[in-house]
Amino acid sequence: MEAWSYLRLLETEPAARSFLQESYQKKGLAHAERLAFQQSTRFLYTWKQARLFYESAGKAALSIRPLLLFYGCIHLLKGWLIVMDPDYPQNSKVLQHGVTTRKVKRSHYQFLKDEVRPQKEGLFSHLAGLLTVSPLQDRYGMRELFSYLPALREPLQAVTDFPSPWVAILSSKLVDQDKKEELYALQFPSALEGALAFSEETFRQFFKRFLQSDSLPSLQWLQGQKTMAISSSRLSVLEDHPLLRCQQGTWYFWNGDNGSLPLPEWATHYLLLYVLSMLSRYDTECWGELVLTHSYSEQFLIETFLDYHEKVFATVIMGQMQKNNT
Repeated sequence: MEAWSYLRLLETEPAARSFLQESYQKKGLAHAERLAFQQSTRFLYTWKQARLFYESAGKAALSIRPLLLFYGCIHLLKGWLIVMDPDYPQNSKVLQHGVTTRKVKRSHYQFLKDEVRPQKEGLFSHLAGLLTVSPLQDRYGMRELFSYLPALREPLQAVTDFPSPWVAILSSKLVDQDKKEELYALQFPSALEGALAFSEETFRQFFKRFLQSDSLPSLQWLQGQKTMAISSSRLSVLEDHPLLRCQQGTWYFWNGDNGSLPLPEWATHYLLLYVLSMLSRYDTECWGELVLTHSYSEQFLIETFLDYHEKVFATVIMGQMQKNNT
């Protein structure tokens, strides 16, 4: 089902309550029915607000579009958060944004040189804690955040000459004749050093560290440890690997700095939209120059990101919720 159609269904009270009750029961929570009843109204209005923000953003001028998308993004994240945390919001602190940026912009402002800092409390840190997104960096630059999105690898390189850390991986389907099952094979590029010089052991260590599991069913390594084959029925497990992304059927592997990992897509979108919305709200001079007269290359990258966010973010959240509910 298309993402917004699926989420529109959750705007109805019976569907909202049923979805929450099933989610809480699968988590083994006591009094799942009562918890679902308590959260169902907040849950359904959260989705409705999200949809209205995105519908408005689709008709809005670029000057105010980031603000509408940011609040739409917040409501999508809050809806997902209610599924994971039936006690949300526990206090007023978790209602804060949880990030901050420079209050006064420098002269000759350049968006790609701006930065954002996660804070210890608020929506962002609460989600990061629930989803074990750690360790968070002290700050993130805009160019760095754009580089976390493989879908923007070509626009980013065109604008900045910054080579993308994402490397496309060849994929194909195989058949295991012995087990009579379909396998999905990912062929990694050859490299003598750097992140691509990984092995089966390092790949498993990532799963053990970030997913608290070292179990990879039907995992095989072919052709000198450079081709990995996994049962097609368990392909979704790869989507949780911190160094892999799948975009429109193409898999990418992170070959960036070994000292840091890319943020999950939801976190990257949130941080970028926060900075853009703050510019739109409080730094109208910088924002006006940026989108009207300043740097067409930066404007092009921003518009490309906003179009991409509007197109995919509801699908990202729907996919995460469905995964949490299995």
